[in-house]
Amino acid sequence: MATLWCKESQSLRKVVGNIVLVGLVGGLATIFLISLVSFSNYVDSKSGPQTEPLMLYLDSFSVSNFKVLKSSFSAEWDAELTFTNRNGGLKVLLNGFKVFVFHRERQALSCATVGGMEIDPMTRKSVMIKFDTRRSCGVEKPENNYQFLNELREDVKSGLLGFSLRMRIPAFYRLRLLGLGTTVVLTPFCPSLNVEFVAAKGEGKMVGGRNCSIPLPK
Repeated sequence: MATLWCKESQSLRKVVGNIVLVGLVGGLATIFLISLVSFSNYVDSKSGPQTEPLMLYLDSFSVSNFKVLKSSFSAEWDAELTFTNRNGGLKVLLNGFKVFVFHRERQALSCATVGGMEIDPMTRKSVMIKFDTRRSCGVEKPENNYQFLNELREDVKSGLLGFSLRMRIPAFYRLRLLGLGTTVVLTPFCPSLNVEFVAAKGEGKMVGGRNCSIPLPK
């Protein structure tokens, strides 16, 4: 009888020990998951798309050698952009990207490729960009080329050229201390750029600088 009780007691202790072990493992797993979710939320709150660390300013924009021919046109544009990182805890890494020049915010005229850059916390970085219509850079021709060229001629006569800039930038917001962060795609837009144009010389420039918009990544 004593032997039977001893065996039952050992079995009971074994069952209780297994239950305690399972509970301990489950508790540790729950704590780990909660910590992981909390940490992920912390990283996202500090480096996620809603943090909006970047500001973009168009310092200058000019055109030269602007010519509208019977069936085509040619021109060269120069621009200077300044990226400002206003976040004290993030380093912003911009991968190589393209900047497109649009006419009247509808038709892409030309583009330029910009190399990647790193912008440290609370710093700014400027980049000079040169566009040339001789480089296709993936720009599609307008569906109605005749109407499009007429619009350019009208702008030449008026002495005011309407342009805009568009970009699509793969970027990474990296926390300065942890090195972790969030990958985003930025789509900066510089609208309503009026370039005062001297038709006789085929030259023009924007008066003053402009703030550009950087919509929140989706």
